Amino acid sequence: MKKFILPFLLLTSVISLFGQTEDEKNRAAQEAERKKKLEATMGTVGAENGWARKGAIGLDLGQLFNLNPYLGSGSNRLGLGGALGFQANYKKDLMTWKNNLLINLSTQKIGFGLVASGSDVKAPFEKALDLLNFNSNWAYQIKEGSKWAYSFDFGLLSQLLPSYLDSSSKKLYLKDIHAGPYNTSVVSKFFSPATITAAPGMKYVHDSHLNFFLSPVAVQLIYIADKNIANLGIHGTKLKDNSTTEYNQSKLGLGALAKVAYNNTFLKRFNFNSDLGLFSDYLDKPQNIDVVWLNSLSFEILKGFNFQIRGDAYYDDNKFNQITDADAVGGVKGIGKRVNIIEQILITYNRNF
Repeated sequence: MKKFILPFLLLTSVISLFGQTEDEKNRAAQEAERKKKLEATMGTVGAENGWARKGAIGLDLGQLFNLNPYLGSGSNRLGLGGALGFQANYKKDLMTWKNNLLINLSTQKIGFGLVASGSDVKAPFEKALDLLNFNSNWAYQIKEGSKWAYSFDFGLLSQLLPSYLDSSSKKLYLKDIHAGPYNTSVVSKFFSPATITAAPGMKYVHDSHLNFFLSPVAVQLIYIADKNIANLGIHGTKLKDNSTTEYNQSKLGLGALAKVAYNNTFLKRFNFNSDLGLFSDYLDKPQNIDVVWLNSLSFEILKGFNFQIRGDAYYDDNKFNQITDADAVGGVKGIGKRVNIIEQILITYNRNF
Protein backbone atom coordinates (compact mmCIF):
# COMPACT_ATOMS: atom_id res chain seq x y z
CA MET A 1 0.00 0.00 0.00
CA LYS A 2 2.86 2.34 0.87
CA LYS A 3 4.26 1.78 -2.61
CA PHE A 4 1.16 3.42 -4.05
CA ILE A 5 0.69 6.19 -1.45
CA LEU A 6 4.10 7.83 -1.91
CA PRO A 7 3.90 8.16 -5.74
CA PHE A 8 0.27 9.31 -5.42
CA LEU A 9 1.19 12.10 -2.99
CA LEU A 10 4.11 13.15 -5.18
CA LEU A 11 1.90 13.26 -8.27
CA THR A 12 -0.78 15.24 -6.40
CA SER A 13 1.79 17.79 -5.24
CA VAL A 14 3.13 18.25 -8.77
CA ILE A 15 -0.37 18.69 -10.18
CA SER A 16 -1.23 21.15 -7.39
CA LEU A 17 1.96 23.14 -7.98
CA PHE A 18 1.33 23.18 -11.73
CA GLY A 19 -2.25 24.30 -11.13
CA GLN A 20 -1.14 27.14 -8.87
CA THR A 21 1.40 28.23 -11.47
CA GLU A 22 -1.26 28.25 -14.18
CA ASP A 23 -3.67 30.15 -11.89
CA GLU A 24 -1.01 32.73 -11.16
CA LYS A 25 -0.30 33.09 -14.87
CA ASN A 26 -4.00 33.52 -15.58
CA ARG A 27 -4.37 36.10 -12.82
CA ALA A 28 -1.29 37.96 -14.09
CA ALA A 29 -2.66 37.91 -17.64
CA GLN A 30 -6.06 39.15 -16.43
CA GLU A 31 -4.42 41.92 -14.42
CA ALA A 32 -2.30 42.95 -17.40
CA GLU A 33 -5.39 43.04 -19.61
CA ARG A 34 -7.33 45.02 -16.99
CA LYS A 35 -4.47 47.50 -16.71
CA LYS A 36 -4.29 47.84 -20.48
CA LYS A 37 -8.02 48.57 -20.70
CA LEU A 38 -7.80 50.96 -17.75
CA GLU A 39 -4.96 52.92 -19.35
CA ALA A 40 -6.91 53.11 -22.60
CA THR A 41 -10.03 54.23 -20.74
CA MET A 42 -8.13 56.92 -18.87
CA GLY A 43 -6.40 58.36 -21.87
CA THR A 44 -3.14 56.47 -22.45
CA VAL A 45 -2.58 56.16 -26.20
CA GLY A 46 -0.50 53.35 -27.66
CA ALA A 47 2.50 53.80 -29.92
CA GLU A 48 1.13 51.75 -32.84
CA ASN A 49 0.42 53.34 -36.21
CA GLY A 50 -3.16 54.20 -37.07
CA TRP A 51 -6.11 55.86 -35.35
CA ALA A 52 -6.93 55.79 -31.64
CA ARG A 53 -10.31 57.27 -30.71
CA LYS A 54 -11.92 57.93 -27.37
CA GLY A 55 -15.22 59.51 -26.35
CA ALA A 56 -16.43 60.57 -22.91
CA ILE A 57 -19.72 61.95 -21.64
CA GLY A 58 -20.03 63.39 -18.15
CA LEU A 59 -23.01 64.21 -15.94
CA ASP A 60 -22.72 67.25 -13.70
CA LEU A 61 -23.67 66.32 -10.15
CA GLY A 62 -25.41 69.64 -9.72
CA GLN A 63 -22.62 71.87 -8.49
CA LEU A 64 -20.76 74.53 -10.46
CA PHE A 65 -18.62 77.45 -9.33
CA ASN A 66 -18.06 79.96 -12.14
CA LEU A 67 -16.15 83.04 -11.00
CA ASN A 68 -16.00 86.14 -13.22
CA PRO A 69 -17.44 84.44 -16.33
CA TYR A 70 -17.01 85.76 -19.84
CA LEU A 71 -20.11 87.56 -21.05
CA GLY A 72 -22.22 84.82 -22.56
CA SER A 73 -20.38 81.93 -20.93
CA GLY A 74 -22.38 81.55 -17.71
CA SER A 75 -22.84 82.25 -14.00
CA ASN A 76 -22.93 80.41 -10.65
CA ARG A 77 -25.69 77.84 -10.19
CA LEU A 78 -27.01 74.66 -8.67
CA GLY A 79 -28.50 72.68 -11.51
CA LEU A 80 -27.99 70.04 -14.15
CA GLY A 81 -25.44 69.87 -16.92
CA GLY A 82 -22.55 67.94 -18.29
CA ALA A 83 -19.46 67.69 -20.42
CA LEU A 84 -18.74 65.93 -23.69
CA GLY A 85 -15.21 65.06 -24.72
CA PHE A 86 -13.81 63.40 -27.82
CA GLN A 87 -10.25 62.51 -28.84
CA ALA A 88 -9.04 61.29 -32.21
CA ASN A 89 -5.30 60.66 -32.47
CA TYR A 90 -3.41 59.41 -35.51
CA LYS A 91 0.16 58.10 -35.75
CA LYS A 92 2.19 57.03 -38.76
CA ASP A 93 5.93 56.48 -38.38
CA LEU A 94 7.41 59.87 -37.35
CA MET A 95 4.14 61.78 -37.71
CA THR A 96 1.44 62.28 -35.05
CA TRP A 97 -1.86 64.17 -35.25
CA LYS A 98 -3.86 64.76 -32.07
CA ASN A 99 -7.38 66.21 -31.94
CA ASN A 100 -9.35 67.09 -28.81
CA LEU A 101 -12.90 68.41 -28.49
CA LEU A 102 -14.41 69.51 -25.17
CA ILE A 103 -17.98 70.80 -24.77
CA ASN A 104 -19.31 72.04 -21.43
CA LEU A 105 -23.01 72.89 -21.23
CA SER A 106 -25.10 73.42 -18.10
CA THR A 107 -28.41 75.06 -17.30
CA GLN A 108 -30.80 75.58 -14.42
CA LYS A 109 -34.35 76.61 -13.81
CA ILE A 110 -35.36 78.24 -10.56
CA GLY A 111 -39.08 78.05 -9.91
CA PHE A 112 -41.93 76.99 -12.17
CA GLY A 113 -45.13 78.49 -13.51
CA LEU A 114 -45.70 81.76 -15.33
CA VAL A 115 -43.48 84.83 -15.15
CA ALA A 116 -46.38 87.22 -14.47
CA SER A 117 -50.13 87.31 -13.94
CA GLY A 118 -52.00 87.17 -17.24
CA SER A 119 -48.92 85.98 -19.14
CA ASP A 120 -48.56 82.62 -20.84
CA VAL A 121 -44.75 82.79 -20.69
CA LYS A 122 -43.16 80.31 -18.30
CA ALA A 123 -40.03 80.90 -16.23
CA PRO A 124 -37.03 80.56 -18.55
CA PHE A 125 -33.99 78.36 -18.21
CA GLU A 126 -30.87 80.14 -17.02
CA LYS A 127 -27.55 79.44 -18.71
CA ALA A 128 -24.82 78.39 -16.29
CA LEU A 129 -22.07 77.24 -18.63
CA ASP A 130 -21.55 77.03 -22.38
CA LEU A 131 -18.07 76.45 -23.78
CA LEU A 132 -16.79 74.84 -26.97
CA ASN A 133 -13.05 74.13 -27.01
CA PHE A 134 -11.31 72.37 -29.91
CA ASN A 135 -7.58 71.81 -30.35
CA SER A 136 -5.61 70.07 -33.09
CA ASN A 137 -1.85 69.48 -33.07
CA TRP A 138 0.24 68.00 -35.88
CA ALA A 139 3.86 67.01 -35.26
CA TYR A 140 6.65 65.37 -37.26
CA GLN A 141 9.79 64.14 -35.50
CA ILE A 142 13.07 65.63 -36.74
CA LYS A 143 14.53 62.12 -36.82
CA GLU A 144 13.94 58.69 -35.33
CA GLY A 145 14.34 58.77 -31.54
CA SER A 146 14.48 62.58 -31.33
CA LYS A 147 12.47 64.40 -28.68
CA TRP A 148 12.01 67.38 -31.04
CA ALA A 149 9.40 67.69 -33.77
CA TYR A 150 8.21 70.24 -36.29
CA SER A 151 4.67 71.11 -35.28
CA PHE A 152 1.52 73.06 -36.14
CA ASP A 153 -1.15 73.90 -33.57
CA PHE A 154 -4.76 74.99 -34.17
CA GLY A 155 -7.29 76.07 -31.55
CA LEU A 156 -10.93 77.21 -31.47
CA LEU A 157 -12.82 78.62 -28.48
CA SER A 158 -16.50 79.53 -28.77
CA GLN A 159 -19.94 78.43 -27.51
CA LEU A 160 -22.96 76.50 -28.84
CA LEU A 161 -26.18 78.24 -27.78
CA PRO A 162 -27.34 81.88 -27.74
CA SER A 163 -27.05 83.81 -24.47
CA TYR A 164 -29.65 86.43 -23.53
CA LEU A 165 -28.76 88.91 -20.78
CA ASP A 166 -31.53 90.29 -18.58
CA SER A 167 -31.15 94.04 -18.08
CA SER A 168 -32.31 94.03 -14.45
CA SER A 169 -31.06 90.78 -12.90
CA LYS A 170 -27.92 90.57 -15.11
CA LYS A 171 -28.53 86.84 -15.47
CA LEU A 172 -28.18 84.87 -18.69
CA TYR A 173 -31.04 82.91 -20.23
CA LEU A 174 -31.42 80.43 -23.08
CA LYS A 175 -34.18 82.36 -24.85
CA ASP A 176 -35.20 85.94 -25.53
CA ILE A 177 -37.99 86.96 -23.17
CA HIS A 178 -39.85 90.24 -22.65
CA ALA A 179 -42.53 89.51 -20.07
CA GLY A 180 -43.00 90.15 -16.38
CA PRO A 181 -39.69 91.20 -14.82
CA TYR A 182 -37.65 89.93 -17.79
CA ASN A 183 -36.18 92.13 -20.51
CA THR A 184 -33.38 90.30 -22.31
CA SER A 185 -31.12 90.93 -25.27
CA VAL A 186 -28.69 88.61 -27.05
CA VAL A 187 -25.04 89.10 -26.05
CA SER A 188 -23.38 86.01 -27.57
CA LYS A 189 -24.00 82.89 -29.62
CA PHE A 190 -22.17 80.33 -31.78
CA PHE A 191 -19.17 82.03 -33.43
CA SER A 192 -20.12 85.33 -31.84
CA PRO A 193 -17.49 85.49 -30.57
CA ALA A 194 -14.98 82.85 -31.62
CA THR A 195 -11.25 82.88 -30.88
CA ILE A 196 -9.17 81.05 -33.49
CA THR A 197 -5.45 80.39 -33.07
CA ALA A 198 -3.05 78.99 -35.70
CA ALA A 199 0.63 78.52 -34.89
CA PRO A 200 3.60 76.84 -36.58
CA GLY A 201 6.35 75.95 -34.13
CA MET A 202 8.44 73.28 -32.44
CA LYS A 203 7.29 70.53 -30.09
CA TYR A 204 9.45 68.89 -27.43
CA VAL A 205 8.22 65.53 -26.13
CA HIS A 206 10.03 64.82 -22.86
CA ASP A 207 8.30 61.46 -22.42
CA SER A 208 4.83 59.94 -22.77
CA HIS A 209 3.58 62.16 -19.93
CA LEU A 210 5.02 65.63 -20.64
CA ASN A 211 5.42 67.77 -23.76
CA PHE A 212 6.01 71.42 -24.67
CA PHE A 213 5.08 73.52 -27.72
CA LEU A 214 6.48 76.92 -28.68
CA SER A 215 5.64 79.20 -31.59
CA PRO A 216 7.13 82.70 -32.06
CA VAL A 217 4.72 83.50 -34.93
CA ALA A 218 1.23 82.56 -33.74
CA VAL A 219 -1.82 84.16 -35.35
CA GLN A 220 -4.91 84.78 -33.24
CA LEU A 221 -8.24 85.89 -34.70
CA ILE A 222 -11.22 87.13 -32.71
CA TYR A 223 -14.26 86.87 -34.97
CA ILE A 224 -17.86 87.94 -34.27
CA ALA A 225 -20.26 86.68 -36.93
CA ASP A 226 -23.23 88.73 -35.69
CA LYS A 227 -22.86 92.46 -36.40
CA ASN A 228 -25.24 93.50 -33.61
CA ILE A 229 -23.31 91.46 -31.05
CA ALA A 230 -20.05 92.98 -32.31
CA ASN A 231 -21.49 96.48 -31.78
CA LEU A 232 -21.93 95.74 -28.08
CA GLY A 233 -18.17 96.32 -27.80
CA ILE A 234 -17.62 93.61 -25.19
CA HIS A 235 -15.87 90.85 -27.12
CA GLY A 236 -12.47 92.33 -27.87
CA THR A 237 -12.81 94.13 -31.20
CA LYS A 238 -12.18 97.86 -31.65
CA LEU A 239 -14.35 100.74 -32.86
CA LYS A 240 -14.41 101.32 -36.59
CA ASP A 241 -12.55 104.37 -37.89
CA ASN A 242 -14.57 107.59 -37.51
CA SER A 243 -17.34 105.81 -35.59
CA THR A 244 -18.47 105.93 -31.97
CA THR A 245 -21.08 103.17 -32.14
CA GLU A 246 -19.97 100.55 -34.67
CA TYR A 247 -17.29 97.98 -33.89
CA ASN A 248 -15.22 95.79 -36.17
CA GLN A 249 -16.33 92.18 -36.40
CA SER A 250 -12.79 90.84 -36.19
CA LYS A 251 -9.43 91.51 -34.57
CA LEU A 252 -6.19 89.96 -35.79
CA GLY A 253 -3.27 89.38 -33.44
CA LEU A 254 0.28 88.20 -34.05
CA GLY A 255 2.36 86.94 -31.16
CA ALA A 256 4.00 84.08 -29.31
CA LEU A 257 2.22 80.94 -28.17
CA ALA A 258 3.54 78.52 -25.54
CA LYS A 259 1.85 75.30 -24.41
CA VAL A 260 2.57 72.67 -21.77
CA ALA A 261 0.68 69.37 -21.51
CA TYR A 262 0.98 66.77 -18.75
CA ASN A 263 -0.83 63.46 -18.37
CA ASN A 264 -0.20 60.62 -15.93
CA THR A 265 -1.88 57.71 -14.17
CA PHE A 266 -1.28 57.14 -10.45
CA LEU A 267 -2.07 54.11 -8.28
CA LYS A 268 -3.57 52.43 -11.38
CA ARG A 269 -6.94 54.20 -11.02
CA PHE A 270 -6.17 57.92 -10.71
CA ASN A 271 -5.56 59.96 -13.86
CA PHE A 272 -4.46 63.61 -13.97
CA ASN A 273 -4.45 65.85 -17.06
CA SER A 274 -3.27 69.45 -17.30
CA ASP A 275 -3.00 71.63 -20.42
CA LEU A 276 -1.72 75.21 -20.19
CA GLY A 277 -1.72 77.66 -23.10
CA LEU A 278 -0.19 81.18 -22.99
CA PHE A 279 -0.45 83.80 -25.75
CA SER A 280 1.21 87.22 -25.99
CA ASP A 281 0.14 89.61 -28.78
CA TYR A 282 3.09 91.59 -30.16
CA LEU A 283 0.68 94.13 -31.67
CA ASP A 284 -1.47 94.88 -28.62
CA LYS A 285 -0.12 95.04 -25.05
CA PRO A 286 2.29 92.08 -25.26
CA GLN A 287 2.87 92.25 -21.50
CA ASN A 288 -0.73 91.09 -20.93
CA ILE A 289 -0.86 87.31 -21.37
CA ASP A 290 -3.96 85.41 -22.48
CA VAL A 291 -4.38 82.14 -20.56
CA VAL A 292 -6.23 78.88 -21.17
CA TRP A 293 -5.58 76.30 -18.44
CA LEU A 294 -7.55 73.03 -18.40
CA ASN A 295 -7.20 70.50 -15.56
CA SER A 296 -8.94 67.25 -14.69
CA LEU A 297 -8.49 64.58 -12.02
CA SER A 298 -10.44 61.34 -12.46
CA PHE A 299 -10.84 58.09 -10.54
CA GLU A 300 -12.16 54.88 -12.09
CA ILE A 301 -15.04 53.64 -9.94
CA LEU A 302 -16.33 50.97 -12.35
CA LYS A 303 -15.21 49.76 -15.74
CA GLY A 304 -15.64 52.75 -18.05
CA PHE A 305 -17.13 54.96 -15.30
CA ASN A 306 -15.05 57.67 -13.66
CA PHE A 307 -15.52 60.25 -10.93
CA GLN A 308 -14.00 63.46 -12.29
CA ILE A 309 -13.16 66.89 -10.92
CA ARG A 310 -12.44 69.65 -13.45
CA GLY A 311 -10.79 72.98 -12.70
CA ASP A 312 -10.32 75.37 -15.64
CA ALA A 313 -9.14 78.98 -15.91
CA TYR A 314 -9.48 81.45 -18.79
CA TYR A 315 -8.19 84.98 -19.24
CA ASP A 316 -8.41 87.05 -22.42
CA ASP A 317 -7.13 90.60 -22.15
CA ASN A 318 -9.39 91.67 -25.02
CA LYS A 319 -12.66 90.50 -23.47
CA PHE A 320 -14.89 91.73 -20.67
CA ASN A 321 -16.24 89.39 -18.01
CA GLN A 322 -19.14 89.62 -15.63
CA ILE A 323 -17.74 90.48 -12.19
CA THR A 324 -19.06 88.07 -9.58
CA ASP A 325 -20.22 89.76 -6.36
CA ALA A 326 -22.40 88.02 -3.77
CA ASP A 327 -23.70 91.38 -2.52
CA ALA A 328 -24.81 92.65 -5.94
CA VAL A 329 -28.18 92.17 -7.62
CA GLY A 330 -28.10 88.87 -9.48
CA GLY A 331 -24.62 88.23 -8.09
CA VAL A 332 -23.04 90.50 -10.73
CA LYS A 333 -21.85 94.06 -10.12
CA GLY A 334 -20.79 94.94 -13.65
CA ILE A 335 -18.28 93.97 -16.30
CA GLY A 336 -14.50 94.16 -16.45
CA LYS A 337 -11.34 92.20 -17.16
CA ARG A 338 -11.20 89.23 -14.81
CA VAL A 339 -9.96 85.63 -14.70
CA ASN A 340 -12.78 83.18 -15.42
CA ILE A 341 -12.52 80.18 -13.08
CA ILE A 342 -14.71 77.11 -13.64
CA GLU A 343 -14.95 74.09 -11.33
CA GLN A 344 -17.06 71.00 -12.03
CA ILE A 345 -17.76 67.63 -10.42
CA LEU A 346 -18.80 64.95 -12.93
CA ILE A 347 -19.54 61.29 -13.32
CA THR A 348 -18.16 60.35 -16.75
CA TYR A 349 -18.49 57.34 -19.00
CA ASN A 350 -15.55 56.71 -21.34
CA ARG A 351 -15.58 54.59 -24.48
CA ASN A 352 -12.73 53.69 -26.83
CA PHE A 353 -13.52 52.85 -30.43
